[in-house]
Amino acid sequence: MIAGMIDPRAWFHLLRLVNYYNYSLVQQRRDMMIGPDCGISPTATFAYGRRIALGARVVIGDNVRLWAGPEQARIVIGDDTLIGPNVLITAANYRFDDGQPIHEQSMLAADIVIGADVWIGGGSMILAGCSIGTGAVIGAGAVVTRNVPSFAIAAGVPARIIGQRKVAGFASDQTYPITRDQEVAET
Repeated sequence: MIAGMIDPRAWFHLLRLVNYYNYSLVQQRRDMMIGPDCGISPTATFAYGRRIALGARVVIGDNVRLWAGPEQARIVIGDDTLIGPNVLITAANYRFDDGQPIHEQSMLAADIVIGADVWIGGGSMILAGCSIGTGAVIGAGAVVTRNVPSFAIAAGVPARIIGQRKVAGFASDQTYPITRDQEVAET
């Protein structure tokens, strides 16, 4: 026990963990636009935080990954959205054209816009260029590869519309206004 406490490798590993936590959470959160009353798990990680905007009362679960594009693509999430554990939302992905090694492929980067009052189930993936309409529900483990309309319920791999939410007082094509400025600084 005492030998483990004085082992310099253990202290070096602790230093590496603190550095990773600072790089993937603390620094990125400083760069993000975060609305009031958001709940963000300490195990969530972010990339390119200056291109991520969260509305009011957004809840981000354990081990969620929000990865905006390295050069331009952004992630905008509306008010009152719930994101379950182990969700990946990535605004950039590598292409896979035939005849070229993967590491030489260009990146596909496109904005992801998620409306207000959306529920994204645990283990889901939202890929570059997708938008999810207001009031939609994404089932656990779904892989969203295309747009999901407002108040739709989508599930599966790839995600497909399996139902429609009925919300009293709102038509299925009506959207909640996003109540904060969602402009993300271009860099």
